Amino acid sequence: MTLDAADLDAITQEARHCFLYEDAPEYLLLLEQWAEQVATDPERHCTAEDYNRLMRAAHSLKGGAGIAQLSELQALSHRLEDVLEALKEGRLGDRPRAHHLLVQGIEQAQELLAAAKQNHSLTPTPHYQALLAALTELLGAVSATPSPSTAAPPDLRTALTQTLEESLQILEASATDAERETALAHLIATAHTLGKQYALPWLQQLAAELPKLAADLPLGELVPAIVAECRQLQQAELVKLLPPEATPTPPAATTPPQDSYLRIPVSRLDRLGNTVSELLIGQERLTLYQQQFLRANRELKHRLEQFRPIRDQVQTFYDRLATPLGGRGRPTNGHNDFNGHNDFDALQFDRYTELHTALQDFQELLVRIQETGADIDLLNRDLQEALDLNRQHLNSLYAELTNSRLLPFRQLAAKFVTAVQALGDRHHKPVQLVIEGGDTLVDQVILQQLKAPLTHLVRNAFDHGLEPPEQRQQLGKSPRGTIWLRAQLRGNAVEIQVADDGRGIDLQRVSQKAVELQLCSAEKVPHLSREQILEFLFVPGFSTAKQVSDLSGRGVGLDVVREQVRRLRGRLQITTEPQQGTTFSLTLPLTLSLLPMVLCQVGELTLAIPDLSIREVIALKEYTDIRHPSPTIDWQGQSIPLCPLHQLLPYQRPLSAPTQPLGVGVVVDVAGQAVALAVNYLIAERELVVKPFDQTVPVPPYVMGCTVLGSGEVVPVLAPDNFTVLLRPRAVPASPIMARPQQRTIPQVLIVDDSITVRRLLDRVLRQAGYDVVQCRDGKEALDFLLGQGDQVSLVITDVEMPRLDGYGLLEAIRLSARLRHLPVAILTSRGGGYPPPKSLSTGCQWLHYQALSTPRVAANGNPTARWS
Repeated sequence: MTLDAADLDAITQEARHCFLYEDAPEYLLLLEQWAEQVATDPERHCTAEDYNRLMRAAHSLKGGAGIAQLSELQALSHRLEDVLEALKEGRLGDRPRAHHLLVQGIEQAQELLAAAKQNHSLTPTPHYQALLAALTELLGAVSATPSPSTAAPPDLRTALTQTLEESLQILEASATDAERETALAHLIATAHTLGKQYALPWLQQLAAELPKLAADLPLGELVPAIVAECRQLQQAELVKLLPPEATPTPPAATTPPQDSYLRIPVSRLDRLGNTVSELLIGQERLTLYQQQFLRANRELKHRLEQFRPIRDQVQTFYDRLATPLGGRGRPTNGHNDFNGHNDFDALQFDRYTELHTALQDFQELLVRIQETGADIDLLNRDLQEALDLNRQHLNSLYAELTNSRLLPFRQLAAKFVTAVQALGDRHHKPVQLVIEGGDTLVDQVILQQLKAPLTHLVRNAFDHGLEPPEQRQQLGKSPRGTIWLRAQLRGNAVEIQVADDGRGIDLQRVSQKAVELQLCSAEKVPHLSREQILEFLFVPGFSTAKQVSDLSGRGVGLDVVREQVRRLRGRLQITTEPQQGTTFSLTLPLTLSLLPMVLCQVGELTLAIPDLSIREVIALKEYTDIRHPSPTIDWQGQSIPLCPLHQLLPYQRPLSAPTQPLGVGVVVDVAGQAVALAVNYLIAERELVVKPFDQTVPVPPYVMGCTVLGSGEVVPVLAPDNFTVLLRPRAVPASPIMARPQQRTIPQVLIVDDSITVRRLLDRVLRQAGYDVVQCRDGKEALDFLLGQGDQVSLVITDVEMPRLDGYGLLEAIRLSARLRHLPVAILTSRGGGYPPPKSLSTGCQWLHYQALSTPRVAANGNPTARWS
């Protein structure tokens, strides 16, 4: 497939809009924050990490301006990046002047960006030309080597607070003489290197004297003194590096300690969450064992009570045998019953035989069993207290883990307010964005991955949903349209909605377009349901736009959004009403959920229903004949359907009918409608962990996941909110989409770039050329995707400079993987001479393309391996 000039122009306009309204504001915000700090302190010193962050923003601004064909902004950003790089390397002596010009350059970039948004021509002004000349003159005076006076402070501070401090901590933690010798040698080497590199006499002297001291004094006594002395000298040197006004003062006694923060990979949090869920399941198992133990103890007590009459009879029999009259005539085995004491009368001395001994042992055994039963009671009470305390700790751990992953939905939704207002101003269509459920806590990993699909849906609602203001007034609507972003929790899932009050989806127009694309025959259209017609919107390449614009009409739409939602193990649904609006609902499962549920039994099935979905539990005999139940019952003054649960749920294998009548009704909420589910009986109400299913096997929407009981039984957890599909008539046509004559595998390309503009541009070009595209923000996210779901990837296109893991690191990781080492990789950069090919080729890159990011000539011949220019 080839791209004509119109396609290329549309892609360029899309990339320009993405840069102006999404990428550029983010980069400029970072630069503006730094400019505000510098404005108050022109002598401000920045760390190397600060300069790296600013350089990355300027570099991305330069690349995006090149894609958007804003040459003036591109040239200015290039100068800003060069000045920042010179400051970082300490090659600029006049730091205040450099800061002053950078602040002016950032202000000029804001003006250029504002003019570009208004579609004004960016003719270079005298101020712009003078600023560019001043920046060029400043760079012309840059020295080839770093100036010690300017480069030393940030690098030396890092060396003292990290490199030297690490050596001191290793020495301080050493416990044996062998460990002390190794740690001391490491400290000597570090002091020698840093002292020579930064010309610090005290470090050089320390490196020379430590070996002599170690030879004369015991290391156990020497180490604390060395650490204390080094720390004192270290702090004195750090004070010299601070500006006069930044000299540290003793903190006030009332100042509360600040929290420290630690960055933890999401994969580790996922493993921790899985471990917590296993602990909760193990707690259920222990609770089951404790209940069995309690039942066994009760059974033991019951048996002991049954022994009480027997024990009394044995005692009576024992006493009778012990008296002479009771034992008259019994053999004594040739022995005197008085044990040789013939002086006692038979009535004065009881007679004991071996039978007496056996009976006495029997009585003592019964007493010991009773004592053991009392001990078991105490043990069971202690076990119950320990299990309750353990459950409290697990609940606290679950709550802390859950809260550490959650963020208010408002943090993501608020970012769309400015974008929607900008769209309204640009297209002269008044619009407001309303956020509902902004305090709903959502997994921040889900929030990050929802930004792209929500952006598409919001733009889709603005372009396709909302009418022009004149047309809205004719329909009796407010001239200002409204778009809603809603979030709410539903069981173990979060539902996010994008809704509008526009014209709704024209089902007739959708079906006509489907016939034109040969997705369905004209004869079948009248027999299609509303849901089946809406399903056409998710077909790749489907678009109802009459003309191509910078917002729509290129056939890249809801199929991409659905695919992104499916990667999050969620689902996307559409509801629409003519002249009332359209709602897109994204339902995404939570990573881990602890929900109160009701366990019910129906025939041979054990099923769980969340408490949140249950309105009431009723006895069906009070509403209908349970042996011949009616299809509806009168509940709270309304007629509601009565559905036997085992008949409502579809199964691929036949189930045996319940042998007992279904006597219990569970009234649940199904999309706002009350429905009674008939079951045999309720087992228990428990707080259990709900685990979502993976994507190995498609799972119907009315099953939210599963839970594991203490017995090890896996129980499905139902989602009554999605029972709507089960309540419809079962006779539904198979699928309106006709089978394609040829099924071919679409090559998948992975795009890795921290610039949204570049990712969007490559995505549009490659999809137009017939390729499936996956986007990742940096090398770390791309590597996780490749290791987990990268079997279908045919090509990786990656940037070089990215946070967390750069392009070279990603390439090296791919080459070290036995499964991925043969995967083709292309490295793209806007620096023509900054990255020499030998370095990348030596790490295993099969081919490397440099591109100037000026005109989108990518894959113009339909081949993603074409050379770029």
